[in-house]
Amino acid sequence: MITQLVYTSSATFDPASEAGSRHIAQILETARRHNSQAGLSGFLLVGGDWFAQVLEGEAAAVTGLFRRILFDHRHMNVRLIETRAIRERLFGEWSMGSTIEPLYNLPLSPMMKPSPPGRLDFPFDRIIACALREAQRMSEASAQG
Repeated sequence: MITQLVYTSSATFDPASEAGSRHIAQILETARRHNSQAGLSGFLLVGGDWFAQVLEGEAAAVTGLFRRILFDHRHMNVRLIETRAIRERLFGEWSMGSTIEPLYNLPLSPMMKPSPPGRLDFPFDRIIACALREAQRMSEASAQG
């Protein structure tokens, strides 16, 4: 079985700034290199002042990476949303995918609200759905050239 972990955090920098763009590029470059070597896959959502990330892989590798994220100076208020055992990766083709453009106009709070009565709709599922939509947009953009 594969472990899938979702967490959110607050950025310690402004992702919309020039320096913030460099930080994000550095995060993605390091993640892609490390994740390929560790057999991890995933997707990073970048908001105006937040991150939400899906990590997938062997339990020890996912846990080890999450521990490093907890102590990464670029993140604060790291919140583990959920871990699950899954049969198949959702982001297997991505050592670390990311939004084409940061989701500056999408606040994190609606994704984190409790489910309405009578509806099973959890933050974990909302973050996964958003990441899948962004992964599809990224795939379509790269296919177009």
